[in-house]
Amino acid sequence: MFAHAWTVFCGIAGAVGVAAGAGLLILPGRMLRERTWRRRWLFEIDLIAVLNRRRAIERLIYRHHFAFGASVIAGAVVLLSILWGLHEHRLVKVALPGILGHWGSRAVILTIWASAVFALAIGMFLLIRPSAIKGFETAANRWIGSIPSAGKPHGARFITRCVLRAPRLTALLLLAAGIACLTVATTS
Repeated sequence: MFAHAWTVFCGIAGAVGVAAGAGLLILPGRMLRERTWRRRWLFEIDLIAVLNRRRAIERLIYRHHFAFGASVIAGAVVLLSILWGLHEHRLVKVALPGILGHWGSRAVILTIWASAVFALAIGMFLLIRPSAIKGFETAANRWIGSIPSAGKPHGARFITRCVLRAPRLTALLLLAAGIACLTVATTS
């Protein structure tokens, strides 16, 4: 299981590294122009500030509660029907207990069933009376701050400085790292 995840991770990292390195090697001026979205996303955006921003979606959900409730119910019913079809399947009866053990497989199956039933109940509340889950939503919607943002950077950061100073060297390093990751992904 870990080997498969490692292979996928190395494959994705290698593909991204090769693409970024090839782009920097072939067109360094175009990749690093002042007002491009690539430069903004790669070097200038403060991701912690973007992820730390509060987003209020409650009004949208409550305004269209029939559509959201119906879609949650439909998803829960599809999941429950798939689970019902799989309850006698050979993989669930033989392979899953072989991997997780008897109690582990039972815990996984019961957790999935309970999650589907919980989603069905939430969908029913959203469809019929969304105000019934307002207390649950208020209790679950506590704001937990993340790592404090650095704010606007004062001057160029180290990686940005290195890339802007030597884009072709950076491109070669990215290509080498990408090819190494792809080699690891194909040999493991």
